[in-house]
Amino acid sequence: MRARPTITIIGAASTTFGPKVLRDILNHPQVGGSTLRFVDINEERLAIYDKLARKLNQFLKTPIQIESTTDRREVLSGSDYVIITVDTGHYHTWQQDFSVPVKYGSRQILGELGGPGGLFHSLRQIPLHLDIARDIAELCPDAMVMVTSNPLNRICLALERHADLGQILGLCHGVEMALYLFLDRVMGVAGDDMEVTAAGTNHLTWILDLRRKGTGENLLPLMKASLGRMEGNEQSLSRKLLDVYGYFPGTLDSHAGEYISYAWEFYGIKGIDFSGHLTQEANRWKYLEDLAENKAEWDKFERVYGDQSELSAELRLDPFFAPRSWADTLAFPIIAAMTANEFQRLPAVNMINTGQINNLPRTVFVETPAVVDGGGIYPVSMGDLPGPLAVFCRRDIDQTELIVEAAVHGDRNLVLQAALLDPVAESVSQAEAMVDEMLRLNAPYLPQFA
Repeated sequence: MRARPTITIIGAASTTFGPKVLRDILNHPQVGGSTLRFVDINEERLAIYDKLARKLNQFLKTPIQIESTTDRREVLSGSDYVIITVDTGHYHTWQQDFSVPVKYGSRQILGELGGPGGLFHSLRQIPLHLDIARDIAELCPDAMVMVTSNPLNRICLALERHADLGQILGLCHGVEMALYLFLDRVMGVAGDDMEVTAAGTNHLTWILDLRRKGTGENLLPLMKASLGRMEGNEQSLSRKLLDVYGYFPGTLDSHAGEYISYAWEFYGIKGIDFSGHLTQEANRWKYLEDLAENKAEWDKFERVYGDQSELSAELRLDPFFAPRSWADTLAFPIIAAMTANEFQRLPAVNMINTGQINNLPRTVFVETPAVVDGGGIYPVSMGDLPGPLAVFCRRDIDQTELIVEAAVHGDRNLVLQAALLDPVAESVSQAEAMVDEMLRLNAPYLPQFA
């Protein structure tokens, strides 16, 4: 057993990632005794989060040590792991990222990770993360840096190319969501009974193998047959990609569709219900505040605060603190395995491609399974991706490299190049007008373009 680590979480008091950390601490008792340092710029929410975290100690055999601050530089020194989960504007900027490009004719389906919306999300996020990285490099240069912010692969590549950090991991549980929130229901096989192998680039991974744990039975025939019998429009894009290319996207329509030009035919151009999500966010924080003050029960959110159907199942708080086997953050299974020297296989981790996918470029981030033990984390070699799948991923990689350089250097022409390389680009004149309006609207977040 290693010494108990010090874990700093930057952006801890978020409505999405923050509660997941609490659940993962409970579900990974190996991290008991660790020091958790919570950082957030929202002092009021951080105070609520600090109280909630301290409540965890009544459930843990070995209590965690807790520190909270609005100044990350106060707590970075001595950190073994730094988890970054921050965003700029969130639903407010996301709504703009979606609506403005659509006004100019973009057929993007969400505007969060791909499409012109994902482009400007990246331009805002990359400088913020590079600023955080400079503090990490100065104060805890040997820390393992775990990025869960989006757009994840673009942020990770920027940190790899333009920051002086140690090991960088990009952590996304999209493949687990497909397994536990969709395929288990369609196939009639519990997610805990399946082991998935998926590879590609973040949010554009593909299921290459699916096995029944214990017996090794190949479940791909059952998956394909079950999906083939489905009626209606649920995951219709992903099902069509399976029909045409023979492989199913591991992140389902909403994520994979952001990188595919014809996704709108299946998913529509509707974005998300931004007002509904903002209402849910307010309800969630009210619940968490009541929970911190002993005014709410841990498993009764919907009874008091209403329906959560606007949220995906992975975000719902009822019954939030029930133990489960799949992780919310992926950070804590890694930290737990390294601390306790236990073998752990993770279905998908974003790491620099050192050969785990042969037919994608080296020195960019790719997503493959990985294994962890007390010695560290190691990506699993996948060989070549099937040809058409590699083409989809390479286009994303080419655009990612342009976006990173545009964000770092504040180059408007590189932004336009990236916008025109996007699969949903249809008009040069519309793309130029959209880029100029979005640069103007985002000027407070993008001083590098001044």
